[in-house]
Amino acid sequence: MQTTEHGWTIIDAAAGVLSYAYEFTTDVSANTVTARLASGGLLVLSPPIDASRAVADDLAAYGPVEAIVSNNGFHHLGIARWRELFPQARCFAAPGAAARIARKSKNAGDLEPLHALTPLLADGVALLEAPDSKCGETWARVETDDGCIWYGSDIFANLEQLPPNFVVRLLFKWTKSAPGYRLFNFAQKFTFKDRNGALRAVLEDVRAHPPTVMVPAHGAILSGDSLAAKTEAMLVAATS
Repeated sequence: MQTTEHGWTIIDAAAGVLSYAYEFTTDVSANTVTARLASGGLLVLSPPIDASRAVADDLAAYGPVEAIVSNNGFHHLGIARWRELFPQARCFAAPGAAARIARKSKNAGDLEPLHALTPLLADGVALLEAPDSKCGETWARVETDDGCIWYGSDIFANLEQLPPNFVVRLLFKWTKSAPGYRLFNFAQKFTFKDRNGALRAVLEDVRAHPPTVMVPAHGAILSGDSLAAKTEAMLVAATS
């Protein structure tokens, strides 16, 4: 994978799929992804906080930014900035996410429901809200000629090491959320009402659309022939 001048990782240029890592807290980074709309424009999912104009301009070669999407009720801190960068773009979130964002943010603005975005997506692009989610947890996938690229949202994490903050470190360790490629069990305590039901829905989608690339909300991108089997095995173990 190549990177743009200002830090976007190009996963699949033809499909308009790029990823960008930004600082979410002092301990953990978060990932943004883009995908193609039917118009040829781009959607930006989990928009990065405090993005510079130069970072945004890197996307121009892949299409105009026409949609900004929050993947859950926690990943909203970049929405206001991306509204400034792309004032003509429409902003979307699942209902549960929009409800929390309205309570927690003074400047995110109105968000259209996720179902309004569905007819605007390019072929092979899907955004799916987890059932019984507390905060509109939404994952995404893009079918390409080389396989299926997933954005795993806060369902998955791939942190190289436990966070340095003592309390956060213990929480991640106790919930087995890090290190390495894991289910993000800590986040799921805040995102799912019925964890087993939600993860079974993810498992069904993994089996139907096996990932060849996984971009978790937090941590390094994964790829490879064993990725789908490992992802399925994690979900089976969690729902058995």
